Amino acid sequence: MKRTDFLIALVVCCAMGCSGKEEPAGPEGGNGRLSEKLTVGPSLQAHMVMQQNKPFTISGTGTAGQYVEISCSWEEKSSRIQVSADGSWRHTVTAPNGGFNAQQVTVSGKQTLTFDDILIGEVWVCSGQSNMWWPLKDTEGGLSEMIGANASLPIRLLHVPQVQASAPVATLPATWQPCTAGSLEWFSAVAYFFGKQLVEALQVPVGLINASWGDTTGEVWAERDAVLANDAIREQALKQDATPRADAQAPYRIGSAFNAMIYPLRDIPVAGVIWYQGEANMDAPGTYPALLATLAASWRKLWGVESADFPFYIAQICPYQRAFDYQVNYANPNMRFAQQRASEQIPNSGVICNDDIGDIHDIHPRNKLDVGKRFAFLALENKYGRTGQPKSPLYAGHRIIGNTLEVDFRHAGSGLKTVDGLSPTFFELAGADRVFHPANAEISGSTVRLTAAAVPEPAYARLGWSYTRTTNLRSNEGLPVGVFKTYDWAEPAEEP
Repeated sequence: MKRTDFLIALVVCCAMGCSGKEEPAGPEGGNGRLSEKLTVGPSLQAHMVMQQNKPFTISGTGTAGQYVEISCSWEEKSSRIQVSADGSWRHTVTAPNGGFNAQQVTVSGKQTLTFDDILIGEVWVCSGQSNMWWPLKDTEGGLSEMIGANASLPIRLLHVPQVQASAPVATLPATWQPCTAGSLEWFSAVAYFFGKQLVEALQVPVGLINASWGDTTGEVWAERDAVLANDAIREQALKQDATPRADAQAPYRIGSAFNAMIYPLRDIPVAGVIWYQGEANMDAPGTYPALLATLAASWRKLWGVESADFPFYIAQICPYQRAFDYQVNYANPNMRFAQQRASEQIPNSGVICNDDIGDIHDIHPRNKLDVGKRFAFLALENKYGRTGQPKSPLYAGHRIIGNTLEVDFRHAGSGLKTVDGLSPTFFELAGADRVFHPANAEISGSTVRLTAAAVPEPAYARLGWSYTRTTNLRSNEGLPVGVFKTYDWAEPAEEP
């Protein structure tokens, strides 16, 4: 082996957290020779979590016509793969059941590259804007989590750099890290708390991929051609595409974050996605469900999986005082309701409500523990079949009986209650004149009956339609009820 070739391979190996050594030459002559040159693509790394019970493709480059050997600690036999004429090679292994014992993969030519400390478990992509990005160090309870962290924790972290590109980027310039105080400091708090809950419930390791960026719209995270092909969202997307963000560093071109931060992840099998974004799209909540459905579909296409194998879970934004001149009235509650509707349009999706844990004076509430836990409740029930997890009750339908409008809620569990024992607050009714008045509300199981003296013939209802006011209505398990409205016309005026 030439000295320059060995040094190049050693540099690649060290960058990916593996070890390298010279191996004796394989069978001489013909196709039996082990590859003189050898690189391994970045999807395989030391310290990673490999998605259990799914195929995992290992790829790289070598000397055309020669061979690469791959050995996995969970397999009895190694595999030998011939390098293609173009110098590339690929081999697919199947990850076993998850477990806490570290595994090892070796890839050999005339040199051997060893990838150790690999865990097998569940891998999730955690994406969105600043509330997903928000680091553990600046979160309630974050410091104690960092102090208690050590490399033996079965959580591994992959922090995708914040970069953008006009075309898909093939490889990912990031490495998996063990869970330590240093690696957690700037890692997503929501992602960490979500992963911690999954480890405790599932008793398998969890890998967390944080691909998030503050002040980004949904359009930058979706595949560009998919967005432009959708008549329902194209016009609004092109407006975003031509408008730089308030944060001059944030991408605004359609697909620019998808190209640089999501596309490079395509060879890493994952269990699903948790998504926390929406503030940057509050000017257009009407098109948000279609936008998010397009985004989810483009990601599923990228990974080459069906929706049944790729859940996409959504966090609602929190109530927050109006700080901008939005192009629509009631932008905040409209966006929260749009996120609910998006979860209904996207196959294998769900939404978590965070109305009770916001800070009306800060768009970045510091309570990320409950956001992570609620994402975990959703995943445990819908993905992993752990029935009986708490969920936020959501609007399911309504009917009008005389002077009463009755609202039904799904996910109400064993029923509804108020957190303070008083009547439910912030329900409103309107008649044909579309003027809303406060409503009296009475709970009956998973139904709320509404009346208002000022509205003898109710036609429309809404709940929590405000930037800052949140209802006291909860499920019996204590989770807040999601906002809703029963009409699709634009509000003629905003709250003072």
